[in-house]
Parts: sequence; C-alpha cells; structure tokens
Amino acid sequence: MIEINLLPEELRKKRSEPAFNLNIDAEKLKFLAIGGAAGILILIVIMLSLGSFIMKSRINSLLAKEKNFSDRLSRADAVNKEITVLKAKMIVLGQITNRKFLWAEKLNQLSDLVLPGIWFTHVYTDSENRLIIEGSVISKSEEAMAFVGKFMKSVKDDRQFFKDFKNIKLESVQRKNKEERDMVDFKTSLYFQ
Repeated sequence: MIEINLLPEELRKKRSEPAFNLNIDAEKLKFLAIGGAAGILILIVIMLSLGSFIMKSRINSLLAKEKNFSDRLSRADAVNKEITVLKAKMIVLGQITNRKFLWAEKLNQLSDLVLPGIWFTHVYTDSENRLIIEGSVISKSEEAMAFVGKFMKSVKDDRQFFKDFKNIKLESVQRKNKEERDMVDFKTSLYFQ
C-alpha cells in the first residue's frame, strides 16, 4: 500500500526500527541456539553442584553435631556406670562397717586358726557379702589337700570365730608338685550372716 505524507520532513514521524534485528542467517541462529542451550546447561550444572555442596556441608555439620551428642551420651553413660559401681561398693562398705565385730579381732582369731604350712595370699570381702581367703599349702610329709580340709574344719569348729558366718565353702583348688613337695593353691569363701 502506498502512503502519502504531505507534512514537511521535519514534522513527519520517523519510523522506528525494531530493537532486534531478526534478519539473522540460519547458521548464526543455530550457533546462538547451541550456545544458549550450552550456557543454560552450564548454569544448571553450576546450580546443582552448588546445591549439592550446600547439602553436603549441612549433612557434615549435622553429623558433627550428632557425634558431639553421642560423645556426650557415652561420657554420661560411663559416669552412670561408675556411679552404679560406686553405689554397690558403698552398700558393701556399709554392710561391712555395720557388722557387730571388730576386724582386728576377726583377723587375729583367723591367724590363730592357721595351721603350719599354710600361707594366705589374699584376705578380702566382696560384693556378695563374703569373706574370701586365698592361700597356698606346701607339704612334704602329708598331702597338702588334707591341710586345706583341716584348716576349713578348724575355722568352722571355732564358735567364737564362726558365729558371724553362716557357711564356709571351698571355691577353687589348684594342685602342683614342686621339688617332691605337694603344693596346693586354694580359695575359700566364708558367707556372712
């Protein structure tokens, strides 16, 4: 269509040119499309790796917090176990100190009951309310096991000593022969009443 504009040139509206010139060759258009797609893909990869990095740092921070809590929990468990052990020891100690006899007297009576050839290696109380006596017997003439039996009988027959106990029991015996001598390691338990 023919346009007739009778206005002088100065007053005429000038045609605006399009902001984008879309008269691009097909080759250039392919190149731009591939470049734009590659740019978008690179941007997506960068965003995903950045998101992955952020999530990984969050996970590591949560794992560190969890480890810190588990360390505190294990320390608390260790303290609780120690408290339980100490309470048990306090109960045993309370039972021992509440007994109506003097330990010096008991140990003196026990030393009077020891037969020649018997040596004590340990004398102690345990949490099961027992007096444990560990020792050794060495004999050349008699059998060492007979000495252990005689010692247990003399302890049980002594009323003054045995009045605070309800039973005596031979816990373990280990026999050895050394240089033609009969040797026995023994462990007896006296149960408190």
